[in-house]
Amino acid sequence: MADFIGKAALQHIADNYSSQIIMGAAHFRPEELDRMGIKITTGVQFKDTITVMNRKGGTTRRKEVGKTVANTIGYLEERPLVARLTWNRYWSNQDSYVETPYQVPGSAEYSYPMSEVAFLAIMDNYGEDVFACLFWGDETYDKDDEQYGRLSLFDGFITYINKDINKGRISNANGNLVHTNAIIAPASGTDFAAWTIFENFWTSNVHPSLKTAPSVKVLCSAETGVALANAYANKWHGNTGVQWLDNGNFKVQEYRNVEFVPSSFYGVGDRLLVTVDQNLEYGVNSLDSRNKILVQTEFSDRDALDVAFQVQSVQGVRVRNVNASHFCITDGTLQEGVVFQGDYLKDTFVVGVNDTNAGTVTVDGAAPDNTKDYPANTTLALAATAKSGYEFVQWSDGDKNATRNVVTNGQPAALIAFFAASSSSSSSSD
Repeated sequence: MADFIGKAALQHIADNYSSQIIMGAAHFRPEELDRMGIKITTGVQFKDTITVMNRKGGTTRRKEVGKTVANTIGYLEERPLVARLTWNRYWSNQDSYVETPYQVPGSAEYSYPMSEVAFLAIMDNYGEDVFACLFWGDETYDKDDEQYGRLSLFDGFITYINKDINKGRISNANGNLVHTNAIIAPASGTDFAAWTIFENFWTSNVHPSLKTAPSVKVLCSAETGVALANAYANKWHGNTGVQWLDNGNFKVQEYRNVEFVPSSFYGVGDRLLVTVDQNLEYGVNSLDSRNKILVQTEFSDRDALDVAFQVQSVQGVRVRNVNASHFCITDGTLQEGVVFQGDYLKDTFVVGVNDTNAGTVTVDGAAPDNTKDYPANTTLALAATAKSGYEFVQWSDGDKNATRNVVTNGQPAALIAFFAASSSSSSSSD
């Protein structure tokens, strides 16, 4: 009968995969990072800073001889990428690592193919956890308690951008923060209002250098991406002209250098993020000595057959250049999508609304408890109720039934109810 392969063999397996697993999101879903136009940098030191020239003043112009005209060239700005030690602990059981070692022919080495299969699940879990922090990670949630879980988070792109907004670096005055009307899904086959909103924003507010860059990404929620594509199709009477790419992005004929990037990781809402390709950067300090996988099998207060894997690596993100010539974000709504930051020990099911003034939602007849831990296969009754002057449109997964049942799958998840001004209300005001 085969026995538990032992802690030393488990550590040997972990060491063999450590160079991959410490790459976090870059190893877990490199194709997704490529789809979003995110630059991957490895081997960086704990803090890496680039210097960006911010242009200031008018363009060069002809001057009268002997007359001096002030024309400040600009100033230098440091854009740091601060990598943080990110870690999580995963529990398993010795029963998953029971087999007879396989000796490699012609070698003194042994391998454990069945145990490696079990260990790869740990590898995927860590990659998924880190990827969920890519946009919404927030180092202020770095707490080792039940409320937030044990994942030490780095600041994600949205957190990084919000800090720039709070400092005034991203603002309407700087031309990289723009107001737009709400973008909602078309209500009919002739409704192309969503595309008109984007077109007006693009034509009137996006910096000429950004519009004409060789490759531009427009990041948006999955729902907003579909709304824009459908509205574009409606404008051209079903002859869409929308070119869906194999990676899930889409392009339109007018803007051939632009890719729309719908993503649930980006969040839920209608806020658009426009940037040149490779301007968002994800860095992994692959040279840091703290990158490792630790295996533990001895505990004083747990099942004697428990196994713990502590995976840790150093990583972080930055926006390389937030000048209007490289970057622009709208002031629409945006909140976290599939996974909520720090809550990795609980299988929460978060339910919300796109606008609290437009409607409410209930879970099993009561206000949502977005901190509750739901076991897998729990049936929840959801109900969306519009307020006066508004109507329910759909849930964030496309379901158009205001009342519905959902079954939890044992993973953190979220659904947002979308409301819009009712058509009858709009007609009466005309």
